[in-house]
Amino acid sequence: MKIAGIIAEYNPFHNGHLYHLEKTRRETGADYIVIVMSGDFTQRGAPALADKYVRTQMALSCGADLVMELPAIHATGSAPYFARGAVALLHNLQAVDYLCFGSENGEMADFDRIGRILGQELPTFRRSLRQYLSEGYTFPLARHQALADYLGSSSFPNGLLDYPNNILGLEYCIALQEFASPIQPLTIRRQGNSYHQTELGERYSSAASIRQAVSQGIPFADWSPHLPGPAAQTLGSLLQKRGWLQENDFSLLLKYKCMETPPERLCRYFDVSKEMANRIHNRLNSFTDLSDFITQIKTREITYTRAARGLLHILLDLYQPPLRPSAQKTAPYARILGFHREAAPLLAQLKKASRIPLISRPAKSLKNDRSLDQDARTMLEQDIHAANVYESVLAHKSGTPFVHENCRPIVYFDL
Repeated sequence: MKIAGIIAEYNPFHNGHLYHLEKTRRETGADYIVIVMSGDFTQRGAPALADKYVRTQMALSCGADLVMELPAIHATGSAPYFARGAVALLHNLQAVDYLCFGSENGEMADFDRIGRILGQELPTFRRSLRQYLSEGYTFPLARHQALADYLGSSSFPNGLLDYPNNILGLEYCIALQEFASPIQPLTIRRQGNSYHQTELGERYSSAASIRQAVSQGIPFADWSPHLPGPAAQTLGSLLQKRGWLQENDFSLLLKYKCMETPPERLCRYFDVSKEMANRIHNRLNSFTDLSDFITQIKTREITYTRAARGLLHILLDLYQPPLRPSAQKTAPYARILGFHREAAPLLAQLKKASRIPLISRPAKSLKNDRSLDQDARTMLEQDIHAANVYESVLAHKSGTPFVHENCRPIVYFDL
């Protein structure tokens, strides 16, 4: 049995994702594809357009066999932490043969070479990195400059560190090396519009452009062709029944949380430095909405995305995680969100091979599963809390009943 893993947000699942999934199956010869997917909040520090169960349904209807949730503390973290958590989860399953990721670069040799340099942090590179950081460069830019210095302009792969998918791909390779994982990384060149493109293209539009089309009220008939048919129908049905969420829907919750928390306590949250905590405290009187507040917090050293993630961590009560724990501590459980009817042999293999518990009913696991230590329980409780925050705001906005996370069944897909 060959198993391939994909790490994704599917926010939402579009034609490019379908291409990636089908190409992964062809390139690897995989019998099954396991998706590790972000929950209700994403790496850019914002809520997903649709909740994780809807996005799970979209993925399963388009060919995925099993969808597992990336814990919230990783799903909302920076690229290294996002990648480390997702790779640790796949590694701990002890049955995954391949990790296939999309990239603008498309050349695995470049990811292998640069990933080794970044992972080993060679002395010359490390000195150069520290120098740029001391000069006030943000970490991404400092690393880019230090790597260019180390390799020389003629050997530096053009654009490798300029795109989010490439950066995540490098972090996947670094994490695989760190865990000495037997999982083989593969990359597939991304199709169509760039990651940041905000206008719909022809066939392969970015997730950002689709989210913008939805938020602007563009008719379903205009944006649905950019999603596979089953995924478009699933998302369209949700939007008609409950609508969607954007970051400003969480504005009042965040303002209240910041008002009741003094700066010295804000620093305990993940991605919130002392400087950021003071800026948050000093600018509360000018808080109008979350989007505007992020721009007020942003500085040369604090990027927009870093500010968004820090504020989201305050909202969700996500505290600073332990420093680089083992793979098993990084991903101490695998939460199943949904699976395809024909994936029963895959589930049997994972139950047999996995060195971490597979969770389908979180409330039952918190009560009875003795394999979960206190850190794992805290992480799972954070996932439940994040889902309930999302559901609370969506239920209020849409005027629909609230459903507690512990009452949500996994998605069972049957053609």
